[in-house]
Amino acid sequence: MTTKFKGLSAWQLAMMAIGSVIGGSFYLGSSVAIHAAGPSIVISYILAGALAFFTLYALSEMTVANPTTGSFSTFAAQELGTGAGFVVGWLYWK
Repeated sequence: MTTKFKGLSAWQLAMMAIGSVIGGSFYLGSSVAIHAAGPSIVISYILAGALAFFTLYALSEMTVANPTTGSFSTFAAQELGTGAGFVVGWLYWK
């Protein structure tokens, strides 16, 4: 059984190019920050990553505990009141 290789489409090549530019920019931006602030910036990256992890973990737990339609502004409205839910939804929309 033989398979024919079609090659990559223009869309796939464009997405690969965009991904390469974004990845290169992340590495360049990280190196500039590490050069300016020293190795302590790595600690701040780790802390920011941990904060994002725990935030997403909490949102997933809230989704499993109370599966409703809506986004995280619904959870803010349930836990903190309708005013906080409105503000979170508005800030997310903006």
